[in-house]
Amino acid sequence: MSDEFIGDDCYHNGAFFLMDNFGFYSGFDGPKSANGENYELFFKTGANSDAYQYFLDFGPLKKANTSAYFSDPKSVWRQIVEHPVYDEFWLSRNIKQHLKNVKPAVLVVGGWFDAEDLYGALKTYAAIEKQSPGNNAKLVMGPWTHGGWAAASWKSFANYRFGSDLNKYYQDEIETKFFNFYLKDKGSFDQSEVTVFETGSNQWKNYDVWPPKNSHQVPYFFGEHGKLSDTKPDAVKSASEYESDPAKPVPYTGVISGHRNNEYMVEDQRFASQRPDVLVFQTDSLTQDMTLTGEIAANLFVSMTGSDADFIVKVIDVWPAGSTITAASEGQRPTQMGGYQQMVRAEVFRGKFRNSFSKPEPFTKDKIEKVSFKLNEVAHTFKKGHRVMVQVQSSWFPLVDRNPQKFINIFEADEQDFQKSKIMIYHDSKNSSNVVLPILK
Repeated sequence: MSDEFIGDDCYHNGAFFLMDNFGFYSGFDGPKSANGENYELFFKTGANSDAYQYFLDFGPLKKANTSAYFSDPKSVWRQIVEHPVYDEFWLSRNIKQHLKNVKPAVLVVGGWFDAEDLYGALKTYAAIEKQSPGNNAKLVMGPWTHGGWAAASWKSFANYRFGSDLNKYYQDEIETKFFNFYLKDKGSFDQSEVTVFETGSNQWKNYDVWPPKNSHQVPYFFGEHGKLSDTKPDAVKSASEYESDPAKPVPYTGVISGHRNNEYMVEDQRFASQRPDVLVFQTDSLTQDMTLTGEIAANLFVSMTGSDADFIVKVIDVWPAGSTITAASEGQRPTQMGGYQQMVRAEVFRGKFRNSFSKPEPFTKDKIEKVSFKLNEVAHTFKKGHRVMVQVQSSWFPLVDRNPQKFINIFEADEQDFQKSKIMIYHDSKNSSNVVLPILK
């Protein structure tokens, strides 16, 4: 973890990660048991079979701060919901500011599919690089979930097939050699400054700096009829709209489960693209491979009928018709991937923080404003014949709490504060919404 309000466990860009925090702190932070050996649950969540329906029925989150739920006013849950803006509470807990004059050898290891702390690994390394000149830090990023690099083996994840046991390579060639060299004075350690696994092409890549010098920021613009291209639109007026309804939020996953779907970061997004409250923009079929290596940015020109909204931007790899991958287990038929919308990276931004995370501001009805934010880094190749898709929506539930779409402290909102809002995303010559892709050339 590095900064829990901007990108790690508690909030992402000011949007509260409801499902993880509610479930975790209901048990982790409960009262100590009578024998003092462990902790008791504050309560049982009851979300065993369908978390989406459970949290929808739960209603406004002010209910959680009652005796039936998080009863202790000093509990971590109560602390984090009492600080819904980036104030001294969060600033004082931001680890990045302390990563100065780091002298020991450091191996920063993170997972591209770490649902808890992808941001933390990347930004920890970046902070050391920026604030500790002459440091001896290395970065390793693999296609792992939270702590997945410690598993006995790692040959596949969801519908990714990696072609070999990545953990054997990492553990034998990087981690063991690192500790042997620096702790036991054995052998050598000449690992590259940056080692990342590139999904899509299934290969390890080594770089002298991160992001690599040959990664170029290229804007891809939204256009009419769901087009996405590197050509800026020339239309005088052009926009797409959807109605965002807090009573019918867009689910973060197509899987019905009482727990967070650990594969949601790579899940097929066709369940979302079919909804009227999700905008879809995509390129033509690629005529050659396109590799993204580095940080993605989103620049949205928006207006709304409410006074606040969330914006979720997803970058997706669309597989061509007829595609297959090898089965996860021997003896099974190949997995059909034609039309599969494989999520590569996604992030949420709470709109009221568009100018400051410390001083939120309401939107003015129907006034066009710019909302810009970063998505975490990627290393992924979109193969020839695939398409790059971007989806835009205003809810991601219950991974993220519902925005009432009214400028208010959400933890104090009542049921009547939640309202529908018409959201406009503009893609004309003046207000040209886009994503900036880090294309390796």
